[in-house]
Amino acid sequence: MRDWGDGNSPKERDPITQPAHYTKGKIEVLDAIMALGLDPCEANVVKYICRHRFKDGKTDLLKAQEYIRLMVTNYEEWYGDGS
Repeated sequence: MRDWGDGNSPKERDPITQPAHYTKGKIEVLDAIMALGLDPCEANVVKYICRHRFKDGKTDLLKAQEYIRLMVTNYEEWYGDGS
């Protein structure tokens, strides 16, 4: 995991490198995305699902749904035959 300092003080959080809606819980969203080696569409699904309760609510869920739709529509081209 990246070293962001102690992360306990809201004043220490940089809204660019450590926005509050991505740092809920013990695992930061970007750390999980990078550790899993997700592609951009997969990463966006995770991002929007993880932040929906803390940022844009239903809009974030609709964004995640759109990325899933793109992945399903292009599945064979992007990911192979699914076997």
